[in-house]
Amino acid sequence: MTFTPPEHIPKQPVFESAALTGASGGTSSPPSLRDAPYQRTVNRGSLAIALALRHIGLSARHEVLVPAYHCGAMIEPILAEGGLPVFYRIHADTRVDLEDMARRLTPATRVVLVPHFFGFLQPLKAVRAWCDAHDLILIEDCAHAFFGETEGCPVGTQGDYAIGSNWKFFPLNEGGCLVSFRHPLNTIETRAPSLSEELKAVVNTLEYASRYGRLGSFNPWLKKAFRFKDAVVQGLRSGSSAPSPERTEDPPRPEDFVPAPFHSGFDPDRTTVSGSRWARWVTEKSALSFIAEKRRENYQALLEATLPLPGCRPLFPHLPAGVVPHVFPLVMDQPMAVFGKLKFAGVPVIRFGEFLWDGMDKGTCPVSEDYSRRIFQFPCHQSLKKHELDWMIQVLSATLAGTGSLPPPPDQPAP
Repeated sequence: MTFTPPEHIPKQPVFESAALTGASGGTSSPPSLRDAPYQRTVNRGSLAIALALRHIGLSARHEVLVPAYHCGAMIEPILAEGGLPVFYRIHADTRVDLEDMARRLTPATRVVLVPHFFGFLQPLKAVRAWCDAHDLILIEDCAHAFFGETEGCPVGTQGDYAIGSNWKFFPLNEGGCLVSFRHPLNTIETRAPSLSEELKAVVNTLEYASRYGRLGSFNPWLKKAFRFKDAVVQGLRSGSSAPSPERTEDPPRPEDFVPAPFHSGFDPDRTTVSGSRWARWVTEKSALSFIAEKRRENYQALLEATLPLPGCRPLFPHLPAGVVPHVFPLVMDQPMAVFGKLKFAGVPVIRFGEFLWDGMDKGTCPVSEDYSRRIFQFPCHQSLKKHELDWMIQVLSATLAGTGSLPPPPDQPAP
């Protein structure tokens, strides 16, 4: 039996009108992919990778250098466009190992893909210069980094192309972009989503917000509407509206929890389908300075709370100026000893790179293989309420220190 424990706080940003000001209240907005002069919207960031590869004319003769620390959403578009992924090493601070990248260069190398892991921007001036020296296309993977700057360079400006995952930074359930500060994208033709897809984008966003009580006086009746929708869908799937018989199996235990295989959501048939109007509107109307400030504030709170905890260490123990984090990555000493406990407590645990590509040779990058097992990421997005952030910190502290009982879920009163 597959069992997914409910998450008591939102893993990703939640829709609420307070964040949709469209302005920054006098505060200057941070650099972002929204600043790029050339843009195309897509449903997900992985589709933007495929669109970029298609735009440059990638063929089966071409190799794409990608990091050994990766997820399927970075590899599947390469294979779909006929390319061959070649994996390079990263350093312990997630920076590109440029010497190892150079060792893997062949006459067939055409593209270099460099991600900004967890929102911490790579210093790309040296990589850009190396790509120029070898006539290579640089794709900046900004799926974790919609905002920021480093080395005086705003995010997305060093790559020939940059791809983004809007839904990771804005209150959406879908949305991505392909942008460029260097090359026009007007030759890329896309088609609009269907009306049902447009409606689904709105409904999914509101349903997620309703689950976490973010829609004020609309919340009670929206919850009823979504429960009715779920009952109808379940009835259609089962072929009957009759309720399923109650299960008698023993309840699942934390130590029995096994994570499901990763599914990137990449669908090559949707590469040329543009993002929804809803996703574009929310992205355009969101206050960027608010998002950046709250994410940094929440990251700093998690950093200060976890530094003294046993059995873990923050991957990035310092939050540099210009960084707008996607998540808070924590390196665990004994990951499997705590993973099930955190999941069953209702803490959202994100596992980027948990399933490395089967085609990568074992031993390619010991750092990547280690991080694949030991790095957990926790939300630090702008929609977290203080009591939700405090609750997550309390659960982390109790689980890692092994002392005290777990606090009740934030939506339930303490006994």
